[in-house]
Amino acid sequence: MSVDLSRIKNIVILMMENRSFDQMLGYLSLPPFNRGDVDGQSTEAAWLIRFTNYDQGVGLQPFLFTDPHTMPTKFDPPHERPYMSKHLGTPQNGIYPMTGFPAAIPGEISSDPAVRRLVMSYFGAKQAPMNDFFAQKFAICDRYFCSIPAGTQPNRLIAMSGFSMIEVNQTPLPEQELVYDWLTRNNVTWRVYHQGIPFFTMMLRWVEPILFDDHFRSFEDLEQDLMNTPPDQLPQVIFVEPVYGDAPHLGRSTDDHAPAGISDGQEFLMQVYNAVTNASPTFWKNAVLIVHYDENGAFFDHVSPPLIPMQPPPAATYAPFGSLGARVPAYVISPFVQPGSVSRAILDHTSVLKLIGEKFGQNGSYSSVVDARPVESISAVLNFDSPILDSPAAPNLSADYLVDRPPAPAGATVPPLNTALQKAFSDAVEQMKQKGADQNHKKFGALLSQI
Repeated sequence: MSVDLSRIKNIVILMMENRSFDQMLGYLSLPPFNRGDVDGQSTEAAWLIRFTNYDQGVGLQPFLFTDPHTMPTKFDPPHERPYMSKHLGTPQNGIYPMTGFPAAIPGEISSDPAVRRLVMSYFGAKQAPMNDFFAQKFAICDRYFCSIPAGTQPNRLIAMSGFSMIEVNQTPLPEQELVYDWLTRNNVTWRVYHQGIPFFTMMLRWVEPILFDDHFRSFEDLEQDLMNTPPDQLPQVIFVEPVYGDAPHLGRSTDDHAPAGISDGQEFLMQVYNAVTNASPTFWKNAVLIVHYDENGAFFDHVSPPLIPMQPPPAATYAPFGSLGARVPAYVISPFVQPGSVSRAILDHTSVLKLIGEKFGQNGSYSSVVDARPVESISAVLNFDSPILDSPAAPNLSADYLVDRPPAPAGATVPPLNTALQKAFSDAVEQMKQKGADQNHKKFGALLSQI
């Protein structure tokens, strides 16, 4: 598909953590919404029978979870490659059954049936008001899948490179080119605005730039930068990062990673949207904001991933992946979408790189690896016919939503190092200290003084 992207000046990318499409947007196909254009949850008997998941002999079906603020302590179902394989099941005639989600949870995570069944839960509009706002006012992607049925690090590496040298989380992250390098090489300006410790602090060569380089700024600076910087001096590509719950952090985690609830993430989405839309009308009128999730975090989705394989890059030693991973939420928020629309284009994380390549790359290309990926670009979601020049106002979450959530943690939260990702973030903090960060560091001093 060829589209004229000349009206787009800035691309903003926000990747959240560990939720499935059905959990966050599947409610749209249920009453009272009855969105026939959304392939979400169903109450039809045949559908429920087909997607019943069994755990210890008990059949489990999707159910509405009415608490957006908390989940049971320590409930973080494993979602690395071996577990993802169990979630999807064995394909028959190219179709995965999608019935292994609760049964894959190890007993040490929880033996309580009421807790284990939470992987089959979904939220409604009341529990996820920003999800609902985006779905009503902008575009959602009904066939956006994580790139491989694996966990956080490999999917994020693919999202930032088009390939991953690893199949499971490890510390530190292996050295490989990132989109930051590509943008610099192609003379495209970029910046990362982060609430907490940026993800790629886990890749050692990025520690010093994250500490001392103006490419990496606090999220608190985003709105003022958009407001006060001349349009032609704003970064052409902006990455926004939440507070990761698996990293040492102050206050709330905002990445949606279980066992946290989603209300803190909903507030963060509101803040990002308000910054992009309110700070500068000029910026909004030329921008595309992409919000997506790295993988499904072991939560149920019923749509079988397409059998699009991914070969390991040279020097990587893992076995090829035979399909995309599970479906995840993805929103395209821009003047250049049809309000309330649903894209059925087959997309994955490389679809964002394809858009970057189309807009900024030589001959519209990001790389031969990304070009060869048989998925569409995010540009397939765009519609330039009737631009949304006046951005709709986001819901005021504090009025009747955030008031019910628990108080923010006092002091620093230091995760217990139960997972490879937690260890990788902990090791990244030690690297930050070795590179000169201390309690006086402008961005990280308050955190480092408490851990």
